[in-house]
Amino acid sequence: MPPRTIIDSHIHLWPEETSDEQGHAWMTPGMPLAKPHVLSDYYQASHQRRSSNSDVHVKGAVYIETDVRYDSPSSDDLATWARGPLDEIIFLCKIVAGEYGERDSRMLLGLVPWAPMNQSTQVLEEYLVLAKDMAGPSAWPKIKGFRFLLQSIVEQKRFEDLVFSEGFIANLKLLGQRRLSFDVGVDHHSGGIWQLEAIVKAMERAHQGVADHQKVIFIVNHLCKPDFSETDSGFGQWCAAMNKMSKLSKTYMKLSGAFSELPPDVSSITQIADCIKPWVAHIFATFGPKRVMFGSDWPVCNVKGHAGEGSWSAWTQVVEQLLDVPEMGLSEADRLCIWHDTAHEAYRIA
Repeated sequence: MPPRTIIDSHIHLWPEETSDEQGHAWMTPGMPLAKPHVLSDYYQASHQRRSSNSDVHVKGAVYIETDVRYDSPSSDDLATWARGPLDEIIFLCKIVAGEYGERDSRMLLGLVPWAPMNQSTQVLEEYLVLAKDMAGPSAWPKIKGFRFLLQSIVEQKRFEDLVFSEGFIANLKLLGQRRLSFDVGVDHHSGGIWQLEAIVKAMERAHQGVADHQKVIFIVNHLCKPDFSETDSGFGQWCAAMNKMSKLSKTYMKLSGAFSELPPDVSSITQIADCIKPWVAHIFATFGPKRVMFGSDWPVCNVKGHAGEGSWSAWTQVVEQLLDVPEMGLSEADRLCIWHDTAHEAYRIA
């Protein structure tokens, strides 16, 4: 089989200076992720193939923000309290500009930094101006959208107060007007079904009364992090939420992030593929392969991936097995969409 060309739609990077609790509040001392992760590390991970009958060629990747530390909004100006996310953009600009080498400058096909979606639309507009200035003419064209990680808001009232607010809906509409997408990060497993049900309503409201060409593109992360051990009511509730999401135009799903949600007794490639097959089959049935894209979630995949530092390769093998299941009914053109074409379209990659 010839090499399979991949666009990896979900990777994270951070330099030495943000590889601790001062750079990321979620980084605790001694955890595997509390060290630099740059593209040279990614190349090594993505070239560790253990499958004897296939090979892959990573054409490029989409960078997704890493929830860097920032201060609580105060009377200080935006450039002060949002210094962490703005520094993240500067780091990305250096990669694109070639300061980490020519290969790195070509690898990042799309960038999805953080944005203050929980603030007023005036603040978001000001942030977009700052982000464009920080990115400069080389990196700004590669900024395809933004993410504000919602899954960490575990109090239902606080979550719903945010996503149902006029400001949040207006912010989503603003991204659509600027031809920028929004990466949706919610968590069915740890957060609850209410996170999915609430964000679906918010997504619907963001599209209501908006011309099709100005509707914000939604790119949903990690299958919404389902609980793969729940095959009864929880699975049904998740399916119902996916049905509603899939009916929204310009909405895509990432086939990624599953290692973090697996039952503890599931470890081999075949076991993992069998375990998550019902969820993946439902995504193909609702979204269709033209709206599903491969993402590795590197290096987060290494934390609970059974192959440790080799979990990028393990996840690609899981996806390969799933795409070859006869019941999925996928053509070779469908597979190309999942590995490459959907990410190309959703992120408007030149």
